[in-house]
Amino acid sequence: MKAPDFAGASREVLSFLHQRIGMELWMVSRADNEDWVVLTAEDHGYGVKQGDVFRWADTFCSRMVRGDGPRIAPCAIDVPAYADLPFTRQLPIGAYVGVPLVDGEGQLFGTLCGLNPRPMPAGIMDEQPMVEVLADMLSGLLTAELNTTALTREAEAARSEALTDPLTGLANRRGWETALAAEEERCRRYGATACVVAVELDGLKSPCTSQAQREACDAVLVRAAQALRQTVRKPDTLARLDDDRFVVLGVECTTAEAMALLRRLELGVQGAELSAALGMAMRNRTSGLFDTYERAIDAMVEHRDARARD
Repeated sequence: MKAPDFAGASREVLSFLHQRIGMELWMVSRADNEDWVVLTAEDHGYGVKQGDVFRWADTFCSRMVRGDGPRIAPCAIDVPAYADLPFTRQLPIGAYVGVPLVDGEGQLFGTLCGLNPRPMPAGIMDEQPMVEVLADMLSGLLTAELNTTALTREAEAARSEALTDPLTGLANRRGWETALAAEEERCRRYGATACVVAVELDGLKSPCTSQAQREACDAVLVRAAQALRQTVRKPDTLARLDDDRFVVLGVECTTAEAMALLRRLELGVQGAELSAALGMAMRNRTSGLFDTYERAIDAMVEHRDARARD
C-alpha cells in the first residue's frame, strides 16, 4: 500500500477530527509571513475552502503560536487574547482548537486547527493530546516531503541536455517551462511563495551575421550567464530563453527576498560590465507562476522602455 502524502494525510486527519470532536470546520494551514493560507479544509458550515487566504495576525492561530491563548478554547469569548480578534468579525467562532505544524528545522510551517460557531463542552480539552499527536504526524510527513522536494529540485536542475542551453549550460525554454510547472504544483500544494525575474541584455538585438560577431555575442552571453549564476540561490532556476533574455524562478521567497534577488542580479550584471533591463513579479495565489512570468516580462519591458526615454 502506498504511504499517504502530506495532502492525503491532512484530509484523513481532518475528516477523523470532525467525526471525533464534531466542530464544523477543520483546517490545515500555512503561516506565510502576513498570510494564513488554507491548504486543506473539512468544512460543514463556514464556506472555507482550500486556497482561501486570511491575514495571519488576525487569526486565533497567531495568538496561540505566540502563547497568548490556549490550544483549546471551548468558549473562545472567555479568552481575552481571542475575544477581541478581527477574525471573529469574518467568521463566527464560539470554540477553537489549534496546534502548530513545524518543518524539519523546528520552524513554524502552519497549524492544524478547528473552529465551531458555538461554544463546545469543556470536555473537548481532553482531546488535546490526541490532536497534538496527529499534528506531530503531519509535521513528520511534511518534513519528509519537503526534504524530497529539495532533492527533486536538484535532480530537475541537472536534467538531460534536452532541457539545457548548450552555450551557457543553463536551462533552455523547455527546461524553464518544466521548472515553472513543477514549482507551481508545489506552491499550490504547500501554499508557498515564489517570484520570477526577467533580464534582457542591452545591445544584442541586432543579428550577429559574421562568425566574429557570433563569437562576440556568445562571449557576452556566457559572461552574463556566469554573472547571473553567481547571484541566484541553489534551489532557484536560472534559464536562457533567447539571445538576449534570461529568467530566474525564485522559490520560497518573500517580497523582501525577491527584491534582494532582483538587486543582486542587477549588481551581477553591472559587475560583468554589462547593462540590462530587469523586471520582477511575485506569484499571485489565484493566477499562478505562468502569469507571474508574463508579468515579470511586462515589468522588464517597462524598465527597458523607461531607460530608453531617459
